[in-house]
Amino acid sequence: MSINSILEIVRWAGVGLGVFLANLWGGTPQAQFSLVCFWTVAPVAGLTGIESLFLGQRAAEQSGYGAGGAAYQRQSGLNNLALALACLLAYALGWGLMAQAALMSTLLIFLCLSAANHAYSAFKENNLRPKNLLRPLLTALLLAVTLPYMIAALAA
Repeated sequence: MSINSILEIVRWAGVGLGVFLANLWGGTPQAQFSLVCFWTVAPVAGLTGIESLFLGQRAAEQSGYGAGGAAYQRQSGLNNLALALACLLAYALGWGLMAQAALMSTLLIFLCLSAANHAYSAFKENNLRPKNLLRPLLTALLLAVTLPYMIAALAA
């Protein structure tokens, strides 16, 4: 199993851990969302950023994108790291629910656009690599799992 595959598993495990902890320790919708947000944004954006910067060629190959675009991939990785670091700052500095919602919204919007790109690549470019095909499905699952927490927190 490649390091990239391990990072993919750890990203999803982070989300799962956040949902588990939210249901174990989160007494209010805001507390639940706070846990889900942290354990979604930090691992998904942070590990994606690290993967893009240090393991980008292999990540591109696993997604069926091949070689090229290294500078752009580095820039995208830095953007993901910026989102993860902003998440850490939001928690460390106590910026609160609205900052968390903005960070989660940014991540989810990015992942929806990324899923659309992967779907386009599958249908228009015949990119049938498993990682490419799974992105839209896993993004839909992530939305189904995380959005109810955010909606409940914002409605409370």
